[in-house]
Amino acid sequence: MSQYQENTPTNTTRDFAQIGNNKIAFWHRPAPNANTIVLVHGNSASKAAFRALFESPALKQFALYALDLPGCGESDDAIDTAAEYNMPGLAKTIMGFVDHLSLENYFILGWSLGGHLCIEMLARGASPQGVILTGTPPCGPALAEVGEIFLPVVGAEVTGMVDATPTQLETFATTMFAPNLPSPEMLAAVNRADGRLRGGIFEYLIGHQDEKPQRQTIAESKIPIALIQGTNEPFFDPKLVDKLAYGNLWRGRAQWIEGAGHAPFIDSPDEYAKLLVEFASN
Repeated sequence: MSQYQENTPTNTTRDFAQIGNNKIAFWHRPAPNANTIVLVHGNSASKAAFRALFESPALKQFALYALDLPGCGESDDAIDTAAEYNMPGLAKTIMGFVDHLSLENYFILGWSLGGHLCIEMLARGASPQGVILTGTPPCGPALAEVGEIFLPVVGAEVTGMVDATPTQLETFATTMFAPNLPSPEMLAAVNRADGRLRGGIFEYLIGHQDEKPQRQTIAESKIPIALIQGTNEPFFDPKLVDKLAYGNLWRGRAQWIEGAGHAPFIDSPDEYAKLLVEFASN
């Protein structure tokens, strides 16, 4: 069991679920109605990235669940890394988590890698009421698509590194949480993450270039998709996401939060929560 621990937000419980071989940690904040949002964090982060949303009064009518992916946060490292540390394995874990909790009327929010996993879930038959993508440019696994949209920013190389140094991890976290400095909690989460997860995802993408393109999935899906992006996104050109084809894009375009970076729910939590409520209530 992971010895890493995170403080639980107010009115929130921490629990664990056995999903296949994985002991998955999660936060749950209950609500009086059945509307639920499941939150999936990014590469080498944890559920604590969503702390501001759990503490947001604007979202009090929604039940919130945020899980730690295998090898992250308070979840255990994967036992079978070859099966678990890749896009299909992680997507299956999230789908198993949803099934374990018997969630039906749920929205799912994916940040960064979490957004790519949400798209992978759609490709595998998941049927949430809606999907929120943040810091996620739909692309890949074709390397040409990945190279087209991602920028060679400082720290980005860590996303595929198994044995990143503490200095490299801090540089990565600094870019990931810019324009603010990463909090001690976020730095701790990045340092806790199992590097084999990063390496496994990278190796999977290299070895599975013929998988169904994520851009095809979002173009074919009729499930509503909301894009909520920071205008100062560091890892990719955010304007490119508006040029892609979507089967059902909320309001027909991305929703921009001025001055926010890769994690706008941290940079501008009130504005981000307002957009979540508008999307989920639409």
